Amino acid sequence: MKLRLTSLLSAVVVLLSGLFSGNAALAAGGPFKDIRGHWAEKVMLEMNAYDIVHGYPGEEFRPNNNVTLLEAVVMILNTLGLNEKAGGANLSGLQFHPSVTWGKGHLALAVEKGMLTRQGLPQIANRRLASRVEVAALVCLALGLTPDSSYVTFFDTGEIPEKYRGYVGAVVKHNIMRGMPGNMFLPNEPVTRAQLCAILSRLIDQKLVPPPAPMNLVVGRVASIDMDKQKVVLRNLEGEKTVYLPVDMTVFTASGTTTLGSLNTGDRLKCITDGQYRVRYASLVEGSASIKTTVEGVVVSFARGSRGYSLTLETSEGNRLTYPVEDDARLIRAGREIAASAVVENDYVEIGLDENNRIVRIEVYAPERISGTVVEAGSSTLTLKRQGKETEYKVNPRVQVTRNFIRGMSYGELKRGDRVEVVVMNKTIFQINLLSDVLTGQSGMVSRVHSKAIYLYVGDEEKRYELDERVEVIKDGRPVSLDELRRGDYVNFEVDSRGYIITIEVLDEKKGDFEGTLKYFVLYPRPWVTIVTTGGLEMEYEVSTSATVLRDGDKINLSDIVPGSRISIRVEDGRVTEIEVLDDQNLTVQCRVSSVNQERRRVTLEINSRYFTYSLASRATILDRNGKLVALEDVKGYQVEVRLKDGEIDSITVL
Repeated sequence: MKLRLTSLLSAVVVLLSGLFSGNAALAAGGPFKDIRGHWAEKVMLEMNAYDIVHGYPGEEFRPNNNVTLLEAVVMILNTLGLNEKAGGANLSGLQFHPSVTWGKGHLALAVEKGMLTRQGLPQIANRRLASRVEVAALVCLALGLTPDSSYVTFFDTGEIPEKYRGYVGAVVKHNIMRGMPGNMFLPNEPVTRAQLCAILSRLIDQKLVPPPAPMNLVVGRVASIDMDKQKVVLRNLEGEKTVYLPVDMTVFTASGTTTLGSLNTGDRLKCITDGQYRVRYASLVEGSASIKTTVEGVVVSFARGSRGYSLTLETSEGNRLTYPVEDDARLIRAGREIAASAVVENDYVEIGLDENNRIVRIEVYAPERISGTVVEAGSSTLTLKRQGKETEYKVNPRVQVTRNFIRGMSYGELKRGDRVEVVVMNKTIFQINLLSDVLTGQSGMVSRVHSKAIYLYVGDEEKRYELDERVEVIKDGRPVSLDELRRGDYVNFEVDSRGYIITIEVLDEKKGDFEGTLKYFVLYPRPWVTIVTTGGLEMEYEVSTSATVLRDGDKINLSDIVPGSRISIRVEDGRVTEIEVLDDQNLTVQCRVSSVNQERRRVTLEINSRYFTYSLASRATILDRNGKLVALEDVKGYQVEVRLKDGEIDSITVL
């Protein structure tokens, strides 16, 4: 679309003339007596320092004067650094309104760039004011932005002509123009000089356009100050830059002004300089830029272009996002600031974005390799047990999984108890290697410890294991030396394919939750239980008289627990305070057949001096000690091994 202008107004407002020296202009707090305290004071001074906008005789800026369309075109093109090109523009074949006596080259260049139409030029009178929608269209067309009406969500959107809505949406999307109070755009309102300065300053601040030559914009943190030579060294992503700032020059702050003598190292300073880096405008940016949003991902690229640095990252959802980076953005790794060159491809980062979606902070998380045992492998999380603690990690959707660092496998093949080595960055797993030859879940009790071997009681047998030279010993959730192991310590351990122990975790047998099979159970004179863990470790405890006993969430008596059941116990101060029966319907137990009821096919078993009655399954097998089938009544009074399945007797074998 082309901007077509048809209205006529009268009177010219101002000539853009009168260049002020930056140093002299700001030495007393600014060259204009009518802008002090104005909401746009700083941006007006910035545009003056860039030599884009000038004042009137008598030290006036006239910030609230409305801008003519001709002035808007000139200021926009000057911001794009096209002042000289406009001066040499070809005027042949173009017709102008008779009142236009200056700026014809800028109008001709605007036609060339598609901002205006050749047919509309004769209708642009000298005093024709610029409306907000017209300025939006001029800026959008000058920058070549893609029109986007989806960002036009103002209460008065209906008053914005249809042909302008895409232009308005584009400048709103790029935060070049904003709405007025009450979420109004006020499309037909004229634009003031102060408002246009604010719009154009955003083009440079957001690096949509570079500062017009020979001016420079330097933003960084003060590295050093030389009062004698009146120079300041600023540090930013590009390195260090020296600017020359007179001692008596005004430096603007959030609440007022200051001078060179009041600056400190570490201060954030924004400077507009000439070609020799002599400061024409300076403002102190107090505090760190406010972070509105954070995004995490892997660095795809981080490089400097014509508009400064930009960073492209890939999120855990697989999206690639690119953001511009502020010149003085902070780059952090392990709590310390780093140089831009230290951010490289495949780094995992968390970026902080300001309200303009520009990066003001990059925190780099170095990859960490850790080993652990899988506790739970969820669809998007993986819980590992390491150093005695369980930790849940996020899993990248495209996580790479291998077995023994060679063969690829799917994430879904991981299961509880697998020993893995993972690459973690900021609590997110990107690579997993399954160490398939590692035996996990082994348990025992320490008997003897030597420098290269350890003896453990596993079940009723004492076994000798070689120790890996890098064996990891965990006690109380922290790594300890091998000599802190004591005879009688209960431990979990892991064994590699050589038979060497690579991890030993000392259990606090006096406190914690333990799961196993109930082997022995004594009620009198004091209740005691002995459980056998999955790894074969026997653990014996006194049961508190106030202990809670549960089955399927219901309270039961202690005497109702069947030896051989799968149970979980909670131990506090060396005594059991809670028992939960996990499974007493599927177990194998040695006992004596007390009585049988052939007609009802029911059998009463004496287990550890207590009696339990079960039904006989329809296809149950009954064998003598030679493995031959016998009748049910033939096993009465014998010591037998009984296997229960789903709460019924599945088999009886005479011992």
